[in-house]
This record gives sequence, C-alpha cells and structure tokens, in this order.
Amino acid sequence: MFSSHLHTEPGQTRPILSFAVVGVLLVSLLCGGLAARQAEAAPTPAVASAAPLLMGFQFGLAAENQQALNVIGQTLSDVVSNAVNRKVLWLPNFDLKTAEASSDASRYSFAFVKPPNLTAALLAKGWQLVAVGKDTMHFGTDLIARQCPNQAGKILVGGGSLSVLGLSTAVPETCISPDAVWNSPSAVLLAPQKGSLVDMIAQKLWLGHAKQLPKVVYVKTQNAVTGLMRDMQVAAIGVVTPVVSKQWLAEGGVLLQHQPMPMWAVLAAPGVPEDSVTKVRADLLGAASDRANKALGLTGWEVGSPKAYADFLKWLKS
Repeated sequence: MFSSHLHTEPGQTRPILSFAVVGVLLVSLLCGGLAARQAEAAPTPAVASAAPLLMGFQFGLAAENQQALNVIGQTLSDVVSNAVNRKVLWLPNFDLKTAEASSDASRYSFAFVKPPNLTAALLAKGWQLVAVGKDTMHFGTDLIARQCPNQAGKILVGGGSLSVLGLSTAVPETCISPDAVWNSPSAVLLAPQKGSLVDMIAQKLWLGHAKQLPKVVYVKTQNAVTGLMRDMQVAAIGVVTPVVSKQWLAEGGVLLQHQPMPMWAVLAAPGVPEDSVTKVRADLLGAASDRANKALGLTGWEVGSPKAYADFLKWLKS
C-alpha cells in the first residue's frame, strides 16, 4: 500500500497524492478531453441518423479538369449540407432521366446545372429555382475565328490547315470580312460534341444568316476547339462558351457572334420542404458559399427568374 503522507522529519508529515490517485486523475483528464473532441467532430443526431440527400451535378461541356470538378462538387454540396443539417452526396452526369427516378434511395433533392435547357426542363417538371450564379462572364455560346494576318478587320478561313480535321478536300484559304463568312465555301464549323447545347445553338445562329450549314467537324471538348485553332493553325469557325473564348480573345482572336444564355442554377426537387429551400438560398447568397464560389469562378449568387429559362428554351426550339 502507498501511504498518503511522506515523512520529512520526526513528528512532521506533508500530504501528497498517491501514485494510484494521480493515475486515475490523468486517465480521467485524457478520456474527458478525447470525448470533448469527439463531441465537437460528431454530426448532430439529425445528421447522423438521417439518410444522405442526393445532389446531382450537370457540368455540360466543362472546360475544367476532373480535379477542379471534384472540388466544385464537394464545396457546393457542403453549402447545401450545412444549410439543411443533413449529409449530402453529390453525383455527376445528372440529367432529366435521373431526376425522374422513382425510388426513394435514388431520388435527388437538389441539383447544380449549367446547361439552361436542362434547367428549363426541370422547372417545367416542378423543380424550384433556388439561386442562379451572378453572370459576370456573359455566359452563352460564342462563334470564334482566326484573324487574317496583316489584314485588320478580316478573318482567315479554309486552306490546307483543314486537313488536320480529316477533310478529304481542302477548301481554298481566304481572308474575308466577318459578314461574308456565313455563305463562304471555305467556312467550316469546329464544334464540341455533336448534339450538345452549344452545337445546337451554333447551328441555329448560322442558319439565322444563311440557308444552309457549312461542313461541321466535331471534337470532344471546347479546349480541343481552341487548341486546334491555336496550335495547329486550323482556320475554322470555332464553337465554344465564354469561359474558353475569353482567353482566345485575349490572344488576338476574333468573336463572330455571341448568344447569351441564362446562368448556372441550383434547383430543389418537388417535395423539398420550403424551409430547406429558404435555408439553402440564404447560404448561397451569403458568405457561406465563398469557397464554392471561388471554385466555380463566381462572384456570388442571386435569386434569378424561372422565366429566363422558359424564354431561352422557347427560342431554342423556335
């Protein structure tokens, strides 16, 4: 047995804690500190017990790499998660078919959508607009061209550079005014992904000037369009969005035409409580979305109007 007194001089004692008592106190302190840290890190009971919500993401013809898209998905879904106090799982490749899933386990509660035609379709199905990105980039579809060397105000089209695109017959290289490109036999459209939204818009814009389309060559991405035009000197008419054309114009390229589109949107599915929608909207419009905004390249969010998307879809189908 350890004594609780230590004899220093005859007839005098000084009280101390026994080794056993000290050990018990240390263990208690350590356990108490660990429990406190676990309590701080643990989710609230509501978050821990409730099934995760699903948030779909449709990036369209994204110019970002996969790592950047992962950061966007995580930071934006975190905003929603913190707002509604529920775990939120984000999933890519969201479309109208997945939005209409009937199973509770696969039903989406929120979505982030870039293509405005999908946003319009979701709104028509009863989804609710939560917020839209502030459009400081003039979101839309752009037709771009190479400037003609030593001929200000003219663009370069055609020539042997088109052989890079696999065209069997090279069309004559010529410098023409932008107004003449629509009916030029040397014009070739270079677009990302056949049937994509930017492809549909580019064709609609072209047919607004001419009776028929030129030859259209498809590549996989927007970056491939400008890469071929810049690095391989391909004298085609490129189809991209302003995220990509901004750099093209900064390098001396030409903008032939710009078609505005409604901005990226966050939507809530039918049946999502109005209180949850209000909370998510408040966090998107406030400082809680700063990290997500940085990842997206946005200056912020605003309430937006469903009418803008309905009007766009009406124009696209006209």
